[in-house]
Amino acid sequence: MLLPAYDITFYEFDEEQDPKSYGVLLCDVVHGKPPLTPLYIAVGWYWYYHGFRSAAETLHLPTTKGWDSRFIKGYPYITAIRTTTEEAKEREPIFRQKIKPFIEDFEKVWQMEKTKLMNMYQESKESRGLTEWKDIKKLSNIELLHFFLDYIFDINRKEGEIHMIFMMSSYYISGLFQQMWREMFGKEPSVDSSFQTLMTGFDSQLFRVDKELWRLAHQAKKLALGQAFQATEDNEQLLMVLNESEAGRKWLKDYYEFLKKHGWRCERMQEYCTPCWLEKPSLGIPSIKTLMAKESYTLDEERERLVRQREEAEKEIVSKVPVEQREWFRYLMKAAQHGGYWSEDHTYYCDFYIAAIGRWIAIEFGRRFAETGSIDNPEDIVFLLPDDIRKAAIPMGRVNLRPYVERRKKAWQENLTIEPLPFYGDISQAQDVLRSDPTLSAASQVPIVREELKADLYGTAAAPGVVEGIARVIIEVDKIAELKPGEILVAPGTSPAWMSAFSVISGIITDGGGMMSHALIIAREYGIPGVVGCLEGTTKIKTGQRVKIDGNLGVVHILD
Repeated sequence: MLLPAYDITFYEFDEEQDPKSYGVLLCDVVHGKPPLTPLYIAVGWYWYYHGFRSAAETLHLPTTKGWDSRFIKGYPYITAIRTTTEEAKEREPIFRQKIKPFIEDFEKVWQMEKTKLMNMYQESKESRGLTEWKDIKKLSNIELLHFFLDYIFDINRKEGEIHMIFMMSSYYISGLFQQMWREMFGKEPSVDSSFQTLMTGFDSQLFRVDKELWRLAHQAKKLALGQAFQATEDNEQLLMVLNESEAGRKWLKDYYEFLKKHGWRCERMQEYCTPCWLEKPSLGIPSIKTLMAKESYTLDEERERLVRQREEAEKEIVSKVPVEQREWFRYLMKAAQHGGYWSEDHTYYCDFYIAAIGRWIAIEFGRRFAETGSIDNPEDIVFLLPDDIRKAAIPMGRVNLRPYVERRKKAWQENLTIEPLPFYGDISQAQDVLRSDPTLSAASQVPIVREELKADLYGTAAAPGVVEGIARVIIEVDKIAELKPGEILVAPGTSPAWMSAFSVISGIITDGGGMMSHALIIAREYGIPGVVGCLEGTTKIKTGQRVKIDGNLGVVHILD
């Protein structure tokens, strides 16, 4: 029986055949909880899956041809298109040649490609005379439709292909290094604090933007605006309050300049259903309020410590490697470290920008459809599919799109109430599937259970350290302002939109994610103990409970 997926046949789940074909499909709670909306599934998500397949085939990965995915009750379930033994042998020598540039100078290759991405985004705006967010309203219906089609079939496709060839290469290199670690030291790297130490102390564009937010927070305090920020809870109202004073207007000018450059980011980075910072400037204010408590940008100080620790660990660990294997170990270690840096750096150039442009186009169609009576609310655009938009874009106001919206919106709202099953198929095959394609670890994992530790939750990967504290369960990023200093964040997963939370929390627990997940990488950089890939953290833990994170062992204990 085929289960429906918002009228998108590409993602329909065959209950009988799919588990047989793939062994197991794992729920992607990092990106897919709460459930994604139909328009994003049909556009952004589609090109990401295309990107994984394109990258795997371009690189001739020996073990996989990329991802496959199904949507079950609104949630994405992912798996690997594993190769046969014969295919793996044929692909191996080609792969060795294809992967060499990424191992030899990952940073050089990435710099070239991210420049291409930024040039593509800029050209897509400048060629249409768009310099401000509001300028898109100037486009005629056919010009907006052209932009939409270019976005779907050219801009988004190219971004997906560049994005995923780097993800495939960096994660595959990381997987190779992890395998070498297991064979050499007999330890699971994902819960080995020595391994984690090697992966810390790296800067990225994400951290540089976060530092800019701290600068804005510090500037507000210098201009004696701190009281206004703390006394005004409503962030939309705060912008109006700031505009009433000379100091406030000076600060706002600086803030709006920041947004012009860095405001291409939606609250949920893989979606079109949440506003962009450029669209709604008040969205950046909670991060600034949080960072106001910091007299200095502590991440700089923390990084200096982490770099020293990493360099000492490198010397110590390399000395334990047999002499004949040291050169290859160092080579692979450096490439794996660059992969970890890339995992955060790429978010700015890939996820943020591409989703924000999609939101820009989609919400303008939503506004026009609502004004002309095709839908009731501009935000209902996310329940349409590309062909629905094409159907109504030129005969504006003559096509009733409500039946499509109503049916899919109802299904989506029902899916919001469902707690998804962690997998479909044979869970005993999960580790084989995950190791065949290391990129899957960014989205889903299977906890490493060690019964002798008698823990309440077991993770798939961890950031070193031990901490006890009060838990705060948060499902959606717009609730992070509820966090109190020193609390332990419990979430389905995190993205860069959650960055400001790391400056106040003492630890983190997530349902999804693995070695290269955002939550783990940022926790390591902040020196915060964390355990990711627990599957049931947000269901087993309640806000207010006291919990203990042991990031050295990768487990969580619920203390009351």
